[in-house]
Amino acid sequence: MKATRFIQISALVVIFVSTFGMFAVPNTTEAFVQKYQYSEYDSPGFFSGVWHGLLAPYSLVARWFMDDGAMYAVPNTGWFYDAGFLIGIVGSIPIGWAAAIISTIGHILS
Repeated sequence: MKATRFIQISALVVIFVSTFGMFAVPNTTEAFVQKYQYSEYDSPGFFSGVWHGLLAPYSLVARWFMDDGAMYAVPNTGWFYDAGFLIGIVGSIPIGWAAAIISTIGHILS
């Protein structure tokens, strides 16, 4: 009984976080990391690292078609961005496909 309840709550948390993650980027046309997008004064943090990690495998493929894309933002906030990036990489296969589709559609429409 407790195990099934835990699985249900875990599934709801994953669905909530996944849905929030897909809509967390304010401008989907800039969801992929753009070259020279960030500066030292406005460097990406943990949540940008998660987003970029989710899109990393798909960014690699997108680089064949776009010259201005990158997988990793430089400069960044350091350890927090790296931790977010690794968490995003781990979740990129089950969650990242939806984020990549949204980002690609936004990039095509811009």
